[in-house]
Amino acid sequence: MRKLIILGAPLAMMTPTTGLAGWSCGIDDSLLPAVHALDVVEGNLNVFVGPVRREEDGSRAAHLVVHSNNGDWAWQSETTLPANTHPVAAEPCMNPPADEKWLQANKQRLDQNPAFEQETKVCADGPGKRWGGISFYGGEGSWGVGGIVEHNEKSGATRYYRPSALAGYSTSHLAFYGDRLWIGTASYGECGPGIGIGVLSGEFANDQLYAGWAMESCGFIVSDMLVHDSSLWIATEMGLSKVSKSGDRYKPFRWTNFIPTGDDESPMREVTCDELYTELFRSTDLASAQPNDSGHPYGVLWDRITKLRPSFAWQYVRRLNGLEPPPEGEKAK
Repeated sequence: MRKLIILGAPLAMMTPTTGLAGWSCGIDDSLLPAVHALDVVEGNLNVFVGPVRREEDGSRAAHLVVHSNNGDWAWQSETTLPANTHPVAAEPCMNPPADEKWLQANKQRLDQNPAFEQETKVCADGPGKRWGGISFYGGEGSWGVGGIVEHNEKSGATRYYRPSALAGYSTSHLAFYGDRLWIGTASYGECGPGIGIGVLSGEFANDQLYAGWAMESCGFIVSDMLVHDSSLWIATEMGLSKVSKSGDRYKPFRWTNFIPTGDDESPMREVTCDELYTELFRSTDLASAQPNDSGHPYGVLWDRITKLRPSFAWQYVRRLNGLEPPPEGEKAK
């Protein structure tokens, strides 16, 4: 068995500290069950899992797990990661006209701080339309507002959507699946690509785009996203998520989450997000890792969980302190 990450070692019973926790930057991927990239080769899904080794020529190598169409996982030898196509380094995929309505409504703010940035570096295609995700640099005085650009191929019309959930985040990845836009989020600042709020599920209704956090995904930093074999696959710092259509009118998508194990026989393990977070907080590797510019990795993760998964954090602290599970339907205050 190859060591990727050690999970499950017990920690002292206590409330995690957030005193040194950072937020905008990430955690050393070697401490997490990270999936770094996805690719499709000869009809099979290639999943590149950590840790990553940087070569002298600047390329990166990682272990490869292959998912065949019959559902089997197979461990492959270490191989070179696909070329870095992160939006920070990408060329624009769409050059839309200016969002005149928004610019006029925000003229005073723009006059006070003219260092406004907006680029469209990731795109997705659907029936008769193309969408682009807005990204911007938020540091050293620069700022921007996230959103989605829609281009109607028949009429040639362009429209901007500015959902409130996207306002403070760039779009790092974009896919059209199940009549929805799936939006990977990120923040780009002085520390480089930073944490977003994971994946947003964007649904069009009443001529608007409603984007809400896809909470079934365990990760918050999207590293890749693609549609393959009638499913949407999402790679994050917390493993791999598979989204499939369920046929249920009220819950139209079924989520399955996997993490790499390093085991030749069973290279990927299915896990729930609550199980994964609990294992990480019991990881001696994570708890004993030295602080970096972002703070103590254990605290950084705790900050991330409490911000985006407050219900899990509340219940986890109850269990640490020997309290019974909360009554059915009761939520964190």
